[in-house]
Amino acid sequence: MEPLWLLLSDCQLAIEEEIQAVRTDLARRNLDGPIAALSGRARGDAGSGTRYGFQIAGGMYDIRIDDRVRVRTAGRETLGVVVSFERGIGLLGVVVPEWLGDRVDGAELEFDPTWLLRELSQRLLELADEPDRHFPRTVLTTLGRRPPRIGVAAPRLPTSDDLNEPQRAALGRILGSEAQLVWGPPGTGKSRLVARAALELAERGRVLVTATTNGAVDEIADRLRRIADPVDIAAGRIVRVGSDLERAADDPLRLESVLARRIEGGAGGVLRSIEDLERQLGPRSSSPPENGRTSAIGPHARLGRLLGIARARDDAEAARAVGRALHALSRQAEETVEAASVVLTTFARLSVRDELRDVVFDALIVDEASTAPLPYVAFAASRTSRATVAVGDFQQLPPVVVSDGPAAERWLKRDLFRETGVVSSERSGSGLPAPHDGLCAMLDVQYRMAPEIRAIVSDSFYGGRLRDAEEVSERPPSLRAVRLFDTSGLEPIVERLDGSRRNPAHADVIMSFLGRLAREGFGDIAVVSPYRAQTRHLRDLVRRRLGRAAPEDLQVSTIHRFQGREKRIVVIDTVDAPPGRSWFLDETKNTDFPRLLNVALSRARDALVIVASLDGLRRTLPGDALLRRLLERIAAESGRTDARAMTAPQLTLDS
Repeated sequence: MEPLWLLLSDCQLAIEEEIQAVRTDLARRNLDGPIAALSGRARGDAGSGTRYGFQIAGGMYDIRIDDRVRVRTAGRETLGVVVSFERGIGLLGVVVPEWLGDRVDGAELEFDPTWLLRELSQRLLELADEPDRHFPRTVLTTLGRRPPRIGVAAPRLPTSDDLNEPQRAALGRILGSEAQLVWGPPGTGKSRLVARAALELAERGRVLVTATTNGAVDEIADRLRRIADPVDIAAGRIVRVGSDLERAADDPLRLESVLARRIEGGAGGVLRSIEDLERQLGPRSSSPPENGRTSAIGPHARLGRLLGIARARDDAEAARAVGRALHALSRQAEETVEAASVVLTTFARLSVRDELRDVVFDALIVDEASTAPLPYVAFAASRTSRATVAVGDFQQLPPVVVSDGPAAERWLKRDLFRETGVVSSERSGSGLPAPHDGLCAMLDVQYRMAPEIRAIVSDSFYGGRLRDAEEVSERPPSLRAVRLFDTSGLEPIVERLDGSRRNPAHADVIMSFLGRLAREGFGDIAVVSPYRAQTRHLRDLVRRRLGRAAPEDLQVSTIHRFQGREKRIVVIDTVDAPPGRSWFLDETKNTDFPRLLNVALSRARDALVIVASLDGLRRTLPGDALLRRLLERIAAESGRTDARAMTAPQLTLDS
């Protein structure tokens, strides 16, 4: 059996490789140092945070939507997320969880995320140095280094009664085993199962639910809010630590909301201290707006405002009093988490939040396990005494990793299903778990995709094992489920731009199709592409050509950013065309492509539309390439539409 210290040492080497790769990438993007903001101003509420606009000086900064950014100002710092960047005028939109005032002058912006990796490395070092303070046995079991006890136990709660047969079977194995993997293909109810498993496991001890992204954790929190006993919610027995900043602030599960209720009840005398300080220092124009938003009027925001006033007045005694109140508030936050039966948070927050530093758990549930880096899984397992569960789909996207170093390849790009040996091959469609694998339960009844779409996805990625729920089989078709727009006759040309690709001819076809969809009253549509340059071009065309006439609830995205979502209609733009080689769409050169394609295909509920140059891809892809085989199948079974016909007024969605 591999020693724990050696495993952790390899993980730390992988983290170092990733840190160096990220720093190299930041230098290429001109973001390897802090950026001074010339000015900053509050632009309004954004869910549980505040949106600020920062004017930054010139420079060829490659700032992207969803980049994390540290904002430092007046002795304070907060972590925000980029929501917009107008490069031409240097206007940056950032959402932060704290109120920083109407105006923020002299702010410094830092885009380096490697501090999170440093924190993780430090936590793993603590585990290696003091294993007796952690649960190394759970780590070794979770990562497949020692065999787990496998069994079945019956659910106890009525909230589990609405699960289907494979979900109930998986739940029984979760409740009776030391470690269990659950393979959940698209639309099979992974989140439904995780929420019910969390409540069942909480009957036996404290449960940690974690994932790589806020979106995955928030999905489970939403389900728990709907099914949990309202008494447990009001009592703070289910706590979400951290959340997507653009989500609603009045979520009763958010730590800030639970803590505010606790403080308002008189806990620790914190409210009295805040009120005394507010009487002493008095109101100021920099107070947060009285709009009912929890993050604006909660105890952290009130004390943050008071600290700013005390420092502005150079009132050292008042600043010390605020510091004491902040310390008391932090202690109350720790007690809030310690009192919870179910704690939900991301891996990153688990490694950095003070409220979670000393909390141990009886059970761990990892959601979206295919995207979970193994060092984070090891760290979460080290905080868990009894049982671990990992739910996900190894045929969807893997963890996002910048480094191509050997240790990073081994420990950051490899998912838990492959690490434990239930999947034996990287190639799509082969090496799937045995149907009765004792370590891996499968959810095989899907509720999302129309049967024609399900058949393509199931045969291509799931060994034909997926089956439709009765309600899907009986759902009357409202659209032609699968169609191929063949652009061969347009002789499209691909343009290279900023290391990416775009195809103007494809974009024109898609704009015509979206306009037709809008005129016929269809909405809830996604357009996805494997290339950032094409995505930017499509977004620009939607704004300039369609404007307010665009279909309702339209989303244009790269495929990478679309995992975990679904739409009624999904349009996939393959982009590539001769003379350039289609290496990115060729799984022999890009081993992640099959999973990328699976994500794109499986997001569609009623209609799947693929825009491709069939003749062109026949010339630029190998004969047995997955995408070629898929397009040939669609052309044979569903036919193809010549994209030149998009100008024909008689073309409809049923044509």
